Amino acid sequence: MNMKEYSARKGVCLLMPLVLGVLLAGCGSGGGGGSSSGSGVTVSGSVLLVETNQPPSPGAAVNIGGQTGTTSPTGSFTLTTVPSGTTSGTISATGEQTLTLALKLTAGQINNLGTIYLSASGYTASVTGTVVSSGTLGQTSPVSGATVTIGGQSAVSAADGTFSIASLPVGLGADPTVPIGNVQAAGFVNKPVLTQFPLAAGSNPLGSIVLGAPIGSSTPGSPYTVYGFVKSGGSPVSTSVSITPTVGPLIAHTDPTTGEYYFWVPPGTYTVTELSKNVTQTVTLANTSTPVQAPDLNIP
Repeated sequence: MNMKEYSARKGVCLLMPLVLGVLLAGCGSGGGGGSSSGSGVTVSGSVLLVETNQPPSPGAAVNIGGQTGTTSPTGSFTLTTVPSGTTSGTISATGEQTLTLALKLTAGQINNLGTIYLSASGYTASVTGTVVSSGTLGQTSPVSGATVTIGGQSAVSAADGTFSIASLPVGLGADPTVPIGNVQAAGFVNKPVLTQFPLAAGSNPLGSIVLGAPIGSSTPGSPYTVYGFVKSGGSPVSTSVSITPTVGPLIAHTDPTTGEYYFWVPPGTYTVTELSKNVTQTVTLANTSTPVQAPDLNIP
């Protein structure tokens, strides 16, 4: 072997460890590679349209933490290896405004976002309310630490039971028989959240959301226990009605077409009041399994 051939072979041998080192480094730290996928979480949920309460067709595009997917014909989606530090995501569909979700993901578990609603009218609705537990004779107590999820957005109730959620789809709740969310609290049965009227742009007070008795005792079966109508000259009235006594304000808005309102309260005797004219009626609820109709509130 002459000196020229020796030098060439020596150069190749020196380069081989260098190339191997680069390849190994690329395998260990490339974007979306082994280390990042190992620290990711799984995010799932389902998407419906506010206008139809049906899945979007074609499917909605979901982008969370750089991971993308399209909802199935049933509206469901599952994304894996989403960075656990991800704080927002977007969902879009034909004919609907793009929704930006605020997220707080938990490492080491599947993060189910529940049912998420898209709206063509935007996401400028917000809700406020109070989570309370039922007692006897109309007495309730605030529930702190309850997780309230509505339209894919969540909040935790404060020490006084209050909560607020913003950036919700306008028009959510068009079908009063379909829950728009749920409340989860340790020691209580999950409570669906229903509203008798679609959410409007701006603030929408939900009043008190009453959880049933703790697990192990009887729990309420229907979403309301007291209902009634507000009329003027025999015609329905769009107005606000309160019911007392309760812990914290409990106010409902009547259906503008029928004048009907609903409340969920435990057994007891209550006063319902039409707030604009201060017209009152008394109603007694015997048990939570049989809703009772209050006398009509007839305002001048």
